[in-house]
Amino acid sequence: MRSCNTVSVITQLLVSCSLLVLVSTTPRMEQNTTKGYLKDIEPVDEDQSEGPSPRIVGGQYAADGQFPHQISLYIFGDFTCGGSIISANYVVTAAHCVTSKPGSNYPAYYFTVRAGSSQLYSGGEYVRVAETKVHPQYRSFVNDIALLRLGSKLTLCSRIKAIPLASAEPPSGSAVVISGFGRVRTNGELSTRLKYNTLRSISNAQCNRLVRGVASTTLCLSHTAGNGACNGDSGGPGVYNGQLVGVSNYIVNGCGSTYPDGYAKVPSFRNWLRQNSDLP
Repeated sequence: MRSCNTVSVITQLLVSCSLLVLVSTTPRMEQNTTKGYLKDIEPVDEDQSEGPSPRIVGGQYAADGQFPHQISLYIFGDFTCGGSIISANYVVTAAHCVTSKPGSNYPAYYFTVRAGSSQLYSGGEYVRVAETKVHPQYRSFVNDIALLRLGSKLTLCSRIKAIPLASAEPPSGSAVVISGFGRVRTNGELSTRLKYNTLRSISNAQCNRLVRGVASTTLCLSHTAGNGACNGDSGGPGVYNGQLVGVSNYIVNGCGSTYPDGYAKVPSFRNWLRQNSDLP
């Protein structure tokens, strides 16, 4: 049983410009607790095996074309996040993947997207990002969702497909499939091949009993130790019944801990996504 004095670390799953942002907080064991705060920024050297960095923990490797909606996002050519194709012109990802902090967007020309490949640095279509659209109410760990308008239209085919947006969240206990190129564990090596795993959705009430202050717009996905998302999986998809239900946002107490992972709840943002893209 966790003590109310146990310190947890919530980590946004970003690998960008060699920086990893860590935020300290505690599990919610009482009603009145203060909001988590920025603790520090640690440099990440991807040429070393030590230090925090990205990939799906546990699970297995994806077959070519198994997740045709999955993309990899790059900043100045370096991998930083995942994302999902929602039309030939638009990708959805996490807001913290394209901002230095809430309210400060990186220029769109920093970014490129690879679609249609299960390999991190080869294959598929490689296109530039023309515009980033961040949710106007984004702040750390809340409303952490963004749209990317691509500079050229993707050629939709068997390996490049748009995924429908869910209109309702999955029932508690549902199997939700996550995928990404993040690291296999905290301090683990950078993956070059797409992986996936199956987690379980839990209610917001259940989640708030484990981690304090979880927003109603956050989808919590539970898992056993040694499974879940890791750094670099930010922006990547959570899929239920063939529809996008979540966008990867953060982990608690490191990769593969027993705490649930936090995803932006797509049904909560469905109207905003449709209004700011070319979806009908």
